[in-house]
Amino acid sequence: MLMLRALAYFFQEAITSLWRSRLVNSISIGTIAVSLFVLGAFLTVAGNLGTVVSRWTEKIQIIVYLEDGIEDRVRDSLENRLREDAAVESIELVDREEALARFQTLFRDLSSLPEDLGENPFPASLEVNLKPTHQSPGEVERLAADFTSVPGVQEIQYDLLWIERLATGVRLLRGVGAFLGGILVLAGIFTISNVIRLTVYAREDELDIMRLVGATRAYVKGPFVVEGMIQGGLGGLVAAGLLWLALRWLARDLASSELLGRTAFALPNEITVALVVGGMVVGVVGSLLSLRRVRV
Repeated sequence: MLMLRALAYFFQEAITSLWRSRLVNSISIGTIAVSLFVLGAFLTVAGNLGTVVSRWTEKIQIIVYLEDGIEDRVRDSLENRLREDAAVESIELVDREEALARFQTLFRDLSSLPEDLGENPFPASLEVNLKPTHQSPGEVERLAADFTSVPGVQEIQYDLLWIERLATGVRLLRGVGAFLGGILVLAGIFTISNVIRLTVYAREDELDIMRLVGATRAYVKGPFVVEGMIQGGLGGLVAAGLLWLALRWLARDLASSELLGRTAFALPNEITVALVVGGMVVGVVGSLLSLRRVRV
């Protein structure tokens, strides 16, 4: 019962103090919100891109572009040779009309390009899917080299190398986000620490009276710790709201993208919880650092 009464007092005093110095506290909350927004944005975008990369790497393809006017027997012979390769799982023939339709679906703004050129510029191709056990870079390069000079083959392209580079970029994005977010979080801790210190100085006479009547150190410090926690939590909520709005705006253009596999750039619940809880932790740490430097 005494614990609940003390907590109620802590929250009441903290809310009163926040409202009394609402302008300064708004700046503190805004600093935390910006810090957590940057960190959350990097982690969320990197996480969604990581999902896209993982999906792309589930099926590594080799695209075998065919020469114009290739004879059916030559194409059939090429398909048979590909099917006999131990690394090949399946083959899909994409004729010129289907290739054009895919291009117009992916790049709607350029859908009139074939009409402007006066012809269909896309060649027919064979999309070769590899078995999961034969998707290493060496295996992909070996298969491409074996069929580059086969009659009827105009060009061979494969996406494994650039997917691996994209995956490396995603990891780098996470690292940069964590680094920048960490710096900004430290700035948030510093801001809260200074705000709490100013609050302590403003209430110094009141705190002296509390100590004279026998208030314990925990009872005196409690409201300031709760105040920092509330500031941090509000900053986390603001950051989560801004991030949700930003991702919703971003999803308007990317949600229907066939290139990204209709990936929804949504804010994961765990990121939202992490931002709020992380903000509260930042607030508590800033408060405790401030209270160590002043006489309470």
